[in-house]
Amino acid sequence: MIRFFHKYIRKGITYIKEKLTERQFLLFACIIVGAAASLAAVALKLLVFHLEETFFSHTAPGNVMWYQVLMPIAGIGLSAFFIHRFFKKDFLKGNDKIVYAIAKDNANLPVSQVYSHIVTSSITVGLGGSAGLESPMVATGAAIGSNFGKLSYLPYREKTVLLACGIAAGIASAFSAPIAGVLFALEVLMIDITITTFIPLIISAATGALLARIILGDNILLSFNNLHAFNYNNTLFYVVIGVFCGLTALYYTRVYTWLEHRFAHMRGAMQRWLWGSLLLAVLIFCFPPLFGEGYHIIKLLADNNRLHSNSFLLNHFNSNWALLLFLVGVILFKVFATAFTVQGGGNGGSFAPALFIGGVLGFVIARLFVLMGYEDVPTANFVVAGMAGMLSGVFFAPLTAIFLSAEITGGYSLIIPLMLVAAISFFVVKSFEPLSMEMKKLSLSSRLNPSDRDKFMLSRLELAHIIDRSYLQFNLNTSLPEIAKQISRDQKDVYAVINENKKLAGVIYLNDIKSLMIDDLNRNLHTRAADVMIKPRFLSINDDVETALYAFEQSNTHTLAVVTEEGEWAGFITKSAILDRYRQEILNVSYN
Repeated sequence: MIRFFHKYIRKGITYIKEKLTERQFLLFACIIVGAAASLAAVALKLLVFHLEETFFSHTAPGNVMWYQVLMPIAGIGLSAFFIHRFFKKDFLKGNDKIVYAIAKDNANLPVSQVYSHIVTSSITVGLGGSAGLESPMVATGAAIGSNFGKLSYLPYREKTVLLACGIAAGIASAFSAPIAGVLFALEVLMIDITITTFIPLIISAATGALLARIILGDNILLSFNNLHAFNYNNTLFYVVIGVFCGLTALYYTRVYTWLEHRFAHMRGAMQRWLWGSLLLAVLIFCFPPLFGEGYHIIKLLADNNRLHSNSFLLNHFNSNWALLLFLVGVILFKVFATAFTVQGGGNGGSFAPALFIGGVLGFVIARLFVLMGYEDVPTANFVVAGMAGMLSGVFFAPLTAIFLSAEITGGYSLIIPLMLVAAISFFVVKSFEPLSMEMKKLSLSSRLNPSDRDKFMLSRLELAHIIDRSYLQFNLNTSLPEIAKQISRDQKDVYAVINENKKLAGVIYLNDIKSLMIDDLNRNLHTRAADVMIKPRFLSINDDVETALYAFEQSNTHTLAVVTEEGEWAGFITKSAILDRYRQEILNVSYN
């Protein structure tokens, strides 16, 4: 059935493609991808909304009944079961996997990504898992764009644009924030910002935001009502928020990474699920606001300046200081709750947790200033500023943080403090960590280097794709006259010498044997390849291109041999071939 629909969808796309110019078809595709990604995001939002309405509608925000503590255990278990049973290796979590697909897999993502994240993340978060839906939305939108590009037989550049369109539409739909969606796609994917790239992203993001607004309205989308205009007298307060957001973001990334490593060393999925879900249940029992995404808590703090919780930690204390200490505990343990959810087998991301922590942190700082005697502190403004600061620090996406916060507040009256907080937070985290949490994971798990654009472009290249295998090769016992006979018909100036096991024994340079060839070869009948070869510096086929360029500089040669993991000769590689492929790669990703 799926193949049947796939066949006729491809025929329809091919028909439309033949009727339009290349530019017109790309714009048509970005509208379709934007609409599809938006409908996927809306479906995910509605699934979670109705699950929460079914199981938790009678419970006030910040409160949780004893049996509801157990619901996340079931949610994470079901999600882990679906992933393990149906999706397995085709299930990709995290923005780092998307960047890797763009760099190393021709921007191709599995078809199952189109629906797998909707199913698993809705179960995880809808039943109380402490994670966000935005990362699954990003993965779904990216898969929609990638697979539409494959169906349309689009080249790498256009397919990457559609992948970015899906991401932009996903974020835009989640918050009705099209500019933030565009900026998130650009900051995460690191593609060139040109007019040709920008227009499709804007169209997709606008399409996604419009559809989400029509279908969802304001009830499910995040919005704030109790905001105040920016007062420059509060500038110092925003500086404090920026610093604390940066430090908290640094704490979040390091603790999450540490917990990720701890779970990775557990023996199996069952053990990870038991540990993750049970520890999450304990945390939710102690700190009920950790339940679910947490957006309702942020809105409650911003609009009402208060929070009621039935946690036993607050039952015997009724003071402002007790509430602040409780919320500090919520901030510190949210990263544990998110890691337990995701690493325990559930599906979700750190986008919503970062916004949640930032909002609660902004509220805590506002109440601290009030308790210290400062009046007229704009609590809602601090909540929104804290959200921008945490998002900027965790994802290294300051522009996304600024414009997302501006768009969800319904205007740009707070643009100055948002810029200030996001920039300070980003600077604080960047001072300790050169890469964001997900890009650091990408850098460690692959040879990609996202920190430098030139190095990132180089790291996209694979030595295996640049190796020239057309060079002559000789055995150790090949005579000099036979070598001379073969190289007389060859244009190369370097040759491989291999032993009986096909492993590289050495290389022969034409310049080294010219004098012997000019002499009477009859006098060198007993000279063998083993006598004239040299032991060269060689590369492994698994080395990255940056290593290869460094080897060229150190050896002062233009050609290096490449061997396999077993030491067998794989071919030669030249510096000019690397640079030619690099120039071609720049052309491939340039959107003019």
